[in-house]
Amino acid sequence: MKKFLSSVLTLSLLTSMGAPALAAAQADTMPAKSASGTAAGALDERLAAVTRMVKSSLPIEEILAALGGEPEFNGNANDNAFAPRWNLEWAVDAGSISVVAGEDGKIYSYNLYFKDSGHRNFWGLDAAFPKADKDKALAAAQEFADRLMASGESVQLKASSRASRDVLEFTGTLLLNGLPSPVAVSIQLRPDDLAVTNYHRDDCYSSIRPEIPSPESRTNAAKAAELLRSTIELTPYYVIGKDKQVASLRYVRESEKKYIVNAADGKLVDLDEVYADLADRYNESGAKRMAFTLASYTEDAAADTGASPAEASGGAQLSDAELKTIEGLKDVHGREQLDQVLRGISALGLDEVWTLERISYSQNRDTGDIFAQLRYARPLTEEERAELEEGYEGELLQITKTVRINARTDALKSVYTSNPAQTERMLVQRNQPQTDEQRKAAEQFLKEHLPERWEESGIYTREDDKRLMYAQRVNGYLFPANLIAIRMDENNLVDSLNVDWDDSISFTGVNDIVSAEEAVDACMKAFEMPLAYVEYPVLEDQIMSQKYVLAYAFRYGDDRRFGGIDARTGQPVWDTYGSTGFSYQDLAGAEGRAEIEALAAYGIGLPGSRFEPKAKLDQKTMLVLLLSACGNEADPNTEQGLDALYQMAYSENLIRASEREPDAGVTRMMFLKTLLGASIYGDAAKVKGIYTCPYSDRSSIAEEYFGYAALAYGLGMVRGDEKGRLNPDHMITRQEAAVMLYGFMMR
Repeated sequence: MKKFLSSVLTLSLLTSMGAPALAAAQADTMPAKSASGTAAGALDERLAAVTRMVKSSLPIEEILAALGGEPEFNGNANDNAFAPRWNLEWAVDAGSISVVAGEDGKIYSYNLYFKDSGHRNFWGLDAAFPKADKDKALAAAQEFADRLMASGESVQLKASSRASRDVLEFTGTLLLNGLPSPVAVSIQLRPDDLAVTNYHRDDCYSSIRPEIPSPESRTNAAKAAELLRSTIELTPYYVIGKDKQVASLRYVRESEKKYIVNAADGKLVDLDEVYADLADRYNESGAKRMAFTLASYTEDAAADTGASPAEASGGAQLSDAELKTIEGLKDVHGREQLDQVLRGISALGLDEVWTLERISYSQNRDTGDIFAQLRYARPLTEEERAELEEGYEGELLQITKTVRINARTDALKSVYTSNPAQTERMLVQRNQPQTDEQRKAAEQFLKEHLPERWEESGIYTREDDKRLMYAQRVNGYLFPANLIAIRMDENNLVDSLNVDWDDSISFTGVNDIVSAEEAVDACMKAFEMPLAYVEYPVLEDQIMSQKYVLAYAFRYGDDRRFGGIDARTGQPVWDTYGSTGFSYQDLAGAEGRAEIEALAAYGIGLPGSRFEPKAKLDQKTMLVLLLSACGNEADPNTEQGLDALYQMAYSENLIRASEREPDAGVTRMMFLKTLLGASIYGDAAKVKGIYTCPYSDRSSIAEEYFGYAALAYGLGMVRGDEKGRLNPDHMITRQEAAVMLYGFMMR
């Protein structure tokens, strides 16, 4: 069925309508808009229109036919003010299809689930490389994404840094009018048949406004770069490197504020400040009663959507299951009607200072009941804000009330109010910044009870106001990873204390380091500053949302984070988000280099920047390597980490507790026995009298290990040396172990 399903997906997408045709179909079938911009019409009519458009974009019926069985269908609205979304699901016994779509039929998320895909027949070490042509997989993913792009949208996919043996993943940045946006796009395919199992856009549930500004800039890129340069503030700190045992000096950005240069007027804008100003406006508005306009669905607009859902023209035909679900939404009350009902219940206190932010629907499949969940919010009053005046500048302060109601009968199901004023009143003392008197008491305590740590420490200025923090000082620079955090109560007694300190860390010298100005220069060379669309905070109708603005801004890349400028080399340090790979600096000339690097690309290897390929393998290092193939991370460099390593090894059936010898050397035979014994071949290897193998030194293989040796040969894990010998009792090197593990994964 898998190959048939794969061909269904490929042929259906290749023959499906392109973006222009899709846009035309959307224009013909999408419901009218109310004056506020939200979709108009009854829920059943809107669901019918969206379902038809989605089925025009995706081969839903063909996939369901391949899966087999009579599908059930469910569709629910997530009706926020600016970007309504529909959650659609088709389910059969063999699996399901779920889609998140906009009111215009644009697909933001797609997931194809097979019920047998998440179940393993064996629990243990079953790692294997995916058997797939990556070029063909990329082409299939790109074709799928291209078909779902709206007018003015595009994406160029590439292989994700998050390698996996279970899925092939490709990612890219959504381009609007050919320019980068904040939206990432990802696609996952099954390795065995290249069926697309997941498609996702980061704006899936975004409240960003849909309008896209013109791509034309009135600002000079060089001038924008000069303004952005002025925002770079660097502080030298010691930072732990990849090997986790050595800290080197880096220039680190103190502030992560989001600055942009607006392409329309060339002005430098602090987006955090914009948000804070809007939050202040929102907070101050709570002192008076505000008039506001409800987003309404007018009868005239609803009438424009056509006749009944079954009779509406355009888009794909609807199945009986889809029509049944759509009919189930008839007579369900919409946003305006439910809002009026709740505001009419005086005990809820939902007067005009409360704004309806969003509404979502859900259905009880057993009873057919439709429930709506409405979230209201209001600013704090002046009196309420007076209790929270310390430490809340620039934050959006609001009380929220979430009401769950039967969307047909208007019967209340639940009400939940989140009131930070009431909550914070009880914790106001704990949330106050530490006073000078409390700092004096804290430092006296540290001098008396942690004298050695205190002597090595300096004040860490990145305080969170609730605690006092002191970091280790080395060569005149702070090392924030070694940190003392302390809080004193109102009686100057220790309220909390945390000492996070590792004495095993070594530190590089500070001679011949680059200057702060040179570090800023390095930043400017390393950072990208493209003309791009960025999200800009907006407060309208008492709802905080985002809009797109064309601007210049620092952009590090979709899958990496800036880790600072190395103070010795002047080069940028990048940390990769979600990367499962390892990278080594000592593989030159290693016989197993290709195999080590292939394993590393899939997150299988040893932590640190050095693999030490010719070093003898000890037991704890063997377990780290094999556990990484099971998807586990372990660090045996501390006593606690070593214990955790062995607990994981026991649970994965790699060794028994009685065999624990962390520093003991590992023979070639013992490595094979450990690897195969924890795999699906473990029981078969124990069978005696049925195996043979062509190793020239097979007579030296103990009878209890003969099955493991034979299977290792048959699986292609090890063929023997130049004389055909297995050398079972020789101590194995790290590179030899990697080659054997690679052979196991290539089976």
